[in-house]
This record gives sequence, C-alpha cells and structure tokens, in this order.
Amino acid sequence: MKRTASVPTVLVALTLILSACSGAGTTDTGAPSVAPSVAPATPAPPPASLAPDTEQYVANAAEFVKAADWDTKKTVTIDLAEMSFTPKDIVLEAGQPYVLEIVNKGTEKHEFTAEDFMRTVATRKAETAESEVKVPFFTEIEVFAGETVELFLIPLIPGTYDVVCEIGLGTPDGHFEKGMFGTITVTGQTPASPALQLAAVDSGPWITDGAAQVKAADWDTKETIQIDLAEMSFTPKDTVLKVGQPYVLDVVNVGTEKHEFTAEEFFNSIAFRKAEDASGEFKGPAPLEVEVFEGQSIELFLIPTKVGVYDLVCLITGHFEKGMFGTITVVAGG
Repeated sequence: MKRTASVPTVLVALTLILSACSGAGTTDTGAPSVAPSVAPATPAPPPASLAPDTEQYVANAAEFVKAADWDTKKTVTIDLAEMSFTPKDIVLEAGQPYVLEIVNKGTEKHEFTAEDFMRTVATRKAETAESEVKVPFFTEIEVFAGETVELFLIPLIPGTYDVVCEIGLGTPDGHFEKGMFGTITVTGQTPASPALQLAAVDSGPWITDGAAQVKAADWDTKETIQIDLAEMSFTPKDTVLKVGQPYVLDVVNVGTEKHEFTAEEFFNSIAFRKAEDASGEFKGPAPLEVEVFEGQSIELFLIPTKVGVYDLVCLITGHFEKGMFGTITVVAGG
C-alpha cells in the first residue's frame, strides 16, 4: 500500500515524464556451449502508458544495481518485535544504495512486507548467514525469531509507502491488527541515469498465474528432492521433476566454498511459492539466482509447469568452466 497517490498513477506519470525528457524453450542435455549471462537480457521499454490499475515494477533494475557505487551504501537497521517496527517511519533517499538490516528481536516470526515500495526499487539481493536470494522484486520477506536479513536495494521513486506484518491478517491476533505497521518515505528525485523503465508485472518473463497455482496446490503432497553443491558439481547432475507436482528442492552446499544454483529458464517456468533458509522466507514472482554459503542450505518451494530440459549452472567465476553445470528435466505428470 502507498499512502500518497496510487503506485500505478505515480509510475505512469514518471514513465511519461522520463520519456518526454529523454527526446522456455528446451535445451540440450549436454553442457551449454556458452556459459549463460549473469544478467538477464535488457527488457524492452514499457508502453508509454498503462491502465491506471496496472501493477508495475522496475524492469531494468539490473542496470541501476550495476551502475551503483556500492562502496557508498548506507545501512539502516529496522528492528521487528511484538508488535512493532523500529523505526516506525523509515526515510530513504532516491538513488542512494542501501542495506536494510532487518533484525527480528522478538520471540516469534515477523514479516517485512512493502509490496508497492519493493516494486519501485532496484533490488540487488537479500542475504542471510546461510544464503543470498535474488528476485526481480520481493513481495514478502519473513524473518524468524532472533535472525537477521539484509536487503540490498536502491530506492528510485519518491513517495510514502506502507510497511506491514501480515501474519494472521484479518484475525483478532493478526500482527497488523495489533499495530505492526509503519511507513517508508523516499525523498529526492528519481535518478536521470539509467533511464527508468517500467513494465506491467504481468508482462514479466515469469508465469502470470503462479500465485494462483501455489494457492490451489495441495502442499501436503509435496515431494522433497535434495541437490548437493560441491567443488565443482551438482548431485544429482540431472534432476527430474513432474509437471504439476509440488516440490521442495533442498539445495545443500556440502562443499568448502559458496556456490550458486541458477536455472533462469526453469525459474521462469515454475509457480514459485518461496525460498526458505534458517533465517527467513523470501517471496517474489520467480527466483533469478540462489547462492548457498559453505555448509548451509536453502529450500525452494515450487511447482514445475512446462515440460523441457533446462540448464542448471553455477556462475561464480570459474565454476562453470570447471564443470559445475547440470540439467533440470521436467516431464509430463500423471
């Protein structure tokens, strides 16, 4: 929720202003011939205007993340407890790189949810003691009791946005109902460079009905598959999944250094529920990349939706070249 003009209205207006001022297919089961690019392809510029009720996001967030001087980042600590955010009103500056250090000092889990805000920032990653998770934008972050999540981002669009904890929402014991809400205010002006590109959420490369599929699924029937990361391998090298079956991929780093679990085309073909490690849960339209630290693990809750053979790679410098690649094969259910 945004407290000033609606996010779509603000985004459309900014798109028009900036415009005026500026004048899965399947893959072979063998090794990819070229290591996949770390950054996704530059998205096409959005249309000049969208329906007023269209949800939008920053389509070229990767450009802002790459252009930023992260040595100048500022850290803002946000404490979660029963039932509060501290500070209750967070003030950030547009164009400034930040690390939001979200610390749960309470005795139960809490959410840090600010959907409208998250769709107006350039998100770099969320990081915990166990992993890093990259998504186009976060829809929800949950921090477990006594744990910490660091959120690396750049605010881009000035405004005042709601931040809430939605655990138990709509019930007498709901965290929001007990006063766990606040605001994030972004001051200043949208950076002129890179040029801001906005797009409808439903135009993204991820599947548009993923949330509906996740909600409709019977997660009691989920299957858990463990995938081990090591120097320099995925085990199993080829993971086989079925369309329509809910899964938990338990990605475990049994090696002595950090490793990535990256499968861009596969990630864009799944209904994604969440990523979960020992510190928290992370939700977004689809993963871009998951990195697991030495001796740690993360679980990916998902439903495959499209038959195909998809590349799985570790893109940490030199790991792909040393043989750290594999496949995820999705077959018809039944």
